[in-house]
Amino acid sequence: MPDTQDQKPPQDIISLLKEYITTRVELARLTVIERMTVVIAGLITNAFVVVAALLTFLFASLTLAFYLGEVLNSYAKGFGLVALIYLVLALLMAFTKEQYINKYLQDFMVKILFKKKKK
Repeated sequence: MPDTQDQKPPQDIISLLKEYITTRVELARLTVIERMTVVIAGLITNAFVVVAALLTFLFASLTLAFYLGEVLNSYAKGFGLVALIYLVLALLMAFTKEQYINKYLQDFMVKILFKKKKK
């Protein structure tokens, strides 16, 4: 004869199962929220760094253009030469983006999204 003391009534099992499912859903929700906050915080700090870098790049470009303008005795030639440098860089990037840049950016984003939080 089977021992009936070890068996729980069906209602207890059902309530435990409901509690388990509720707990798992809450855990999944909190995990998503944690990852979202990490990504958003990273985006905000990275946006600040990008803005600072762009401003630095802008002023460095202006400085180079004015310097080349003084050397070439024509500001138009100095700014034109800087524009030509950027055109060459843009063409290089356009031709190599599939081989190098896209892969690097995809790997970088995956690392950010799945980075474990340091404790």
